[in-house]
Amino acid sequence: MIDLKTALADPAKAQKFAATFAAGYLTPAFGARSKSEIDLLVFSSLIEAGALDPSTPIYDIARAFSLTPTRVRTLIFNWQLRSTASGFDLRSALVAALQKTRFAKDGTYLAFGIESPLLREEIVARLKAIGVFADATFAREIVRLPVDAFVEFLDHLVDPGVKKAFKAKLVKDKQLEDKSFTAIAKGVLGKLGEKVAGKAGEAVADTVVDGAKGMLGPAAEQVTSFLISLLKGDADTAADIAAGQMDV
Repeated sequence: MIDLKTALADPAKAQKFAATFAAGYLTPAFGARSKSEIDLLVFSSLIEAGALDPSTPIYDIARAFSLTPTRVRTLIFNWQLRSTASGFDLRSALVAALQKTRFAKDGTYLAFGIESPLLREEIVARLKAIGVFADATFAREIVRLPVDAFVEFLDHLVDPGVKKAFKAKLVKDKQLEDKSFTAIAKGVLGKLGEKVAGKAGEAVADTVVDGAKGMLGPAAEQVTSFLISLLKGDADTAADIAAGQMDV
């Protein structure tokens, strides 16, 4: 629960907030900023003072500020844009965020949640760069795209050494044809969950669910474990999951 009054009761934080706000408000001149710019300045000053953690869930910030989640999302996005150095490679931040999310496979599509507005837009931009336009009509935090397109995106994120070890283990253990990482990953994701579906006697169409991993359906459990293993650099676990589910 965010309590801004309590946070600013700390003299050090209060002084930092006041100094940051005053410096920003007086630049370029007193009263020159628009209301939206002042709102962003207050928001940024609270973060700078340590009174507000920008990684806090958007809904919690919205409750604390009595704003809509959409408005908070805009504030966070603008703060992220201005606080991130121009040209800074967000790859490591993307990998870290994807390691914490849950993936759901629905037929030939993959869906996952990214709450950070900047990272979500970064993903969308990177996908557009390879000719893929993700479905963003369902929710602003959900990215939904074809499995093949996600694998092409994943190929740029996973460490080359991990991809090499993952492929080598599968080729050695299962006597598989020596394919590219993307070819193997597409084959794995294309079939992950089918064995579970067959045992259950029904089609698998999991949805993204926030919360404990145990709340996910079995197919989403498999897809999530496989992808997060790759993103964390655990080639052995990723290969074991793949080998246990299919013949590539």
